[in-house]
Order: sequence, then structure tokens, then C-alpha cells
Amino acid sequence: MKFFLFITLFASFLFSCNTTKPVAPDNTIISITHGTNFGHCRGYCRKEVVFSEDQIVYFESSVDSTRNPVKTEKFDNSSAKWKSIADKIDWNTFKNLEESYGCPDCADGGSEYIEIKTTNGTKRVTIEFNKENPELEPLLTELRTQRKTLLGK
Repeated sequence: MKFFLFITLFASFLFSCNTTKPVAPDNTIISITHGTNFGHCRGYCRKEVVFSEDQIVYFESSVDSTRNPVKTEKFDNSSAKWKSIADKIDWNTFKNLEESYGCPDCADGGSEYIEIKTTNGTKRVTIEFNKENPELEPLLTELRTQRKTLLGK
């Protein structure tokens, strides 16, 4: 009987000492950023909305931060809004996209970008401002819609 008790305790000890830590998969999304930029403008030329699971942060910035200090607004994010964006992402497809499509901000036509930050790194894709891009659909449409709903812009 003592031997059985000893074996049971020893086995419990061995299995309780498992020191491996679970590793998050590389497609765990931390944040999704949708931004626009106009390189040759005056005023607030860069606008960015950063979506995370619990909040949304909106930034406006300028080349001249003395005249135009950075503006920031924070909003609570709902799980429904987060899910509506995150469900539109196929990380395996997104991570293999080119870094740039078309001629973003050529002749100050502006650029638009989507940046996805995951537990395994960050990927940004930049396109011409307000242009359609089949590689980024339906995510691009969802981000534009959420931005307009949130900011009225």
C-alpha cells in the first residue's frame, strides 16, 4: 500500500512540474490600424485609427507639430465592432501581400494603409488614397465604414 501511495505522489509531482508555457499563435491580432497620409499638405496631414479589442484611438498629426499639436481621441470598443473587423482578416493572405500597391502619395494624391499587429510581428500594406484594392477586401471596406461611423469623416 505504501508503495502505491509513493508511486502516486511521485507521478503527481512529475506531471505538476511541467514548465512549458503556452505560446500564442502568430495570428493572434493585437491591433488593426487604418490610416491616411498626404505628404505635401499643411495642417493635419496624417490621420490614423487604431482598433484594439477594448478601445479605439484616433490620431491626427502634422509635419509642423508646433502649430498643429497631435490630436488624440479615445473611444471604448465593443466586442461586436472588434469582431466585425477581425473576422474580415485572413492573416495568412495579408502577411503575404506586397508592402505597397499603385503609387501611394504620388503628386500628393495621398496614401492609405492598413497595419496589423500580431503576437508574432507587424505587417503594413499601403495603397493610393481612396482607391479600391481587391487584395484588401472586405477588410478595407469595413475599416472605412467603422471610421466614418465613429468620426463622421
